[in-house]
Amino acid sequence: MTSYKVNSYLKLLEKTPEYKDVFSLAHQLHSNQLIFSQLVPSHLAQHCTMGQLMQGKLTIMAENGAIAHKLKQISPSLLLKLQELGWEVTAIQILVQAYQMTQNAQQSLHARPLKMKLSQAGKNSLRQLAASLPNSEFKDTINSFLNKHQTD
Repeated sequence: MTSYKVNSYLKLLEKTPEYKDVFSLAHQLHSNQLIFSQLVPSHLAQHCTMGQLMQGKLTIMAENGAIAHKLKQISPSLLLKLQELGWEVTAIQILVQAYQMTQNAQQSLHARPLKMKLSQAGKNSLRQLAASLPNSEFKDTINSFLNKHQTD
């Protein structure tokens, strides 16, 4: 489905009474995230997201501990900036997202896996082991493995 069709569908869905509140909240969250991203230094903004704001406590999710530490250092000035904008924030909580995947980590997941090569010493050790074993499925498996890796 093209993005045009998706956008048209979402705009139509947004006008329905059942989803009006959900879309209103989504727009507000998006707007708040944009404001938050402008208040945080750009080198940090790309590594954190604004979480929920409940009972005066703003939660910020950081990509890792280093980003969380830097955010903690600037949190007093960030709190003042948010209050100047009229946000009812009295505290900032910073959490590290343990399973947040960075772009580099995602790219490495899609990279071709490295083919491991068995060293000559490893092959010799396996040959010696196979020679010392009685006829068995294990011995056959070792010999089969060695045959497959003869040219490596």
